[in-house]
Amino acid sequence: MTANQSHNPATSDVSSEKAQSEPQNQLTQRFTEAEWNALRRLRPMLPEIRRLAYESDTPKTFSIWGVTIDPTDPAADARVSVVLMKFLRARKLDVGSTKTLLIELLRWRQEVNIDELVNREFPRPRSPAVKFGKDKAGRPVLYNQITVEAIKRMWVDLDEDSKAVIQQTTRNLEKLARYLDYESVDQVTRVADMESMSADDFTNNRPPNAVLARIVSNYYPNLSAHRLAVNAPLLLSMFARVSSFFVTPEDGTMRFVGRGKETVAKKLLEIIDAEQLPKQYGGKADGFFWPTADATQLIQTTAQINAAIEKRV
Repeated sequence: MTANQSHNPATSDVSSEKAQSEPQNQLTQRFTEAEWNALRRLRPMLPEIRRLAYESDTPKTFSIWGVTIDPTDPAADARVSVVLMKFLRARKLDVGSTKTLLIELLRWRQEVNIDELVNREFPRPRSPAVKFGKDKAGRPVLYNQITVEAIKRMWVDLDEDSKAVIQQTTRNLEKLARYLDYESVDQVTRVADMESMSADDFTNNRPPNAVLARIVSNYYPNLSAHRLAVNAPLLLSMFARVSSFFVTPEDGTMRFVGRGKETVAKKLLEIIDAEQLPKQYGGKADGFFWPTADATQLIQTTAQINAAIEKRV
């Protein structure tokens, strides 16, 4: 809120009335006044954003993460507000920077042919993953098994065919983004299990691929509410305790949790109810076995868990 607004209660009242007059959902109802103000400034720019991105007057609408956006009437669908807010937050509510980002995003989605890429099959599976239960906020929880072999294979593939790795990662991110409903859920909680790794496995660790880092931060921002690495080697856990003093949860930084069921359970139970947490991590829910399928297939382990996750609050 600006200084002028802080001394003018009528401005806040008018703003709130405008927000209430359009379709709302659980997520838009959590927007702050500053976020609503930024969103209302961004909306009139959408026709120009579409025109500059596509360099034409067509298409009349466009889609981001499976949500269709009509530039002439963006307030008609509350999900559109949620998606646009992702990018506004990624740019600290700077409307001008968000406009530039959205133009780049739409151009990039055309260049990679995202609607074809999201359905493409890739031959080599990577880290196993399971979608199991929800966190306390109702977000799906994704568990990944991180192994030395998977990491080494990633580096080899990046050296041999970085384009394929980038395409596969992009497909994975797009599938995840389209899975969320933007009505009650717009994020997931990620848990990476590092039980098979040792501190020595990180001595020759390489920096992240710059292209992948840009895609994640710019084109798929704020999709993870929590990112935890459990059963982490002792040295990593000790480093995490020190680094935690210099980061905030909003950074999206990976949080390292030490080894042992009690240690892991203590941390995970802060964000996941025991009834939703697998027994192997100290919860009460029946556990699961790591599959050998692609990590991005969001595997369902049982009909019961599937029904719980798919149920929209």
